[in-house]
Amino acid sequence: MSRAQTLVLALLVLHVLLGSLSLVIGRGEHKSAALRWWGGGLLLYALGLVVTLGAIVGARSIALTVGNGLITAAPVLCAIGVLTHTRMRLHFGWISAGVAATIVALGWNNFAYAPNPLVNLAAPSIMAVVMFLLAAFVILREGPRESAMANQFLAAIMVLAVATWVMRIAAMYTAMQGSEDLSRIDSIVSFFAIGQMVTGVGATLALFWIDVRIMQAELSRIAHSDALTGLPNRRAILQRFQEEVARAARHKDKLAIALLDLDHFKRVNDARGHAVGDEMLKAAAGAFTAAKRDEDVLARIGGEEFLVVLASCRTIEGAVQAAERMREALSRVELRAGGEILRMTASGGVALYPDEGADWDSLFTAADRRLYAAKGAGRNVVVASE
Repeated sequence: MSRAQTLVLALLVLHVLLGSLSLVIGRGEHKSAALRWWGGGLLLYALGLVVTLGAIVGARSIALTVGNGLITAAPVLCAIGVLTHTRMRLHFGWISAGVAATIVALGWNNFAYAPNPLVNLAAPSIMAVVMFLLAAFVILREGPRESAMANQFLAAIMVLAVATWVMRIAAMYTAMQGSEDLSRIDSIVSFFAIGQMVTGVGATLALFWIDVRIMQAELSRIAHSDALTGLPNRRAILQRFQEEVARAARHKDKLAIALLDLDHFKRVNDARGHAVGDEMLKAAAGAFTAAKRDEDVLARIGGEEFLVVLASCRTIEGAVQAAERMREALSRVELRAGGEILRMTASGGVALYPDEGADWDSLFTAADRRLYAAKGAGRNVVVASE
């Protein structure tokens, strides 16, 4: 077995391993469509190599046509895998036409009286070049924001793969002019087989990297958001509060927090069930979100209690006005439950940084005291002092 044959066999085994691994991980708990398509493309390429190598033992024309036809279709599956991380979807009519045209060209060449080996090399590469350049461009522009560096790495590897294919064709064309130098051809096949191994491993690892970054972002979102309303949770709002305090301290600015609690929520929840209670919480979150300023940050910090960080709010009166807008927005909400219309109200308390506290505990305590004062004053009101 020559050096070139050995390395082509190694390329085949590597694609089987990478493809199988991609499929196993893609079909696992994470359910990655990108890895499933990519793995399918790698395995299809490996199958194409197996069929093509069968030309050594017989049925040469059929083996070369079918094998290179499979190799032509393989990068399409790989590109689909990459593009699942973007909004773009391939037009299967045009793709099918391209693959079919390539197979026709392969058949015409391989069943001819004097087949040209370069056609078997160049024809499948046309589809691969188009698919990989398209996928590289799109993943670079529209890839997941959470995996920007991985997107760039994948795009670079795919462009490198394209360059490898083009240089391989050019090198083989040069080597086959005039009298064929078998030793030189063996070296060219060996060198570019190694290049394909490198780009195959690199692109597969880049796809794993993208999936890991997406999964990390999703875990972070789950850890920092309320599952029912989608709002930031207590941990997230505490972090954002600290960031806003640091900004206010740098610019000698002020901010405020407003604590809002739904009135008689437990009574409604107990009487009508948790499903109605959940709908009330989601409706309240929607009303508060619509009424707050874009720069303010709203969170559900537990039960029926919401907190909003009022950025660049410089007076306690401004904090009261902001909280009142949210309270009034909630009072206009009508929720239908069991043929009845339910209305909601909320009580609130506000506190100003740094006048009434320079850290979370002191400011939250001040707002919480005023919230209870609002409850004691008859509810459905915002209080700025005890």
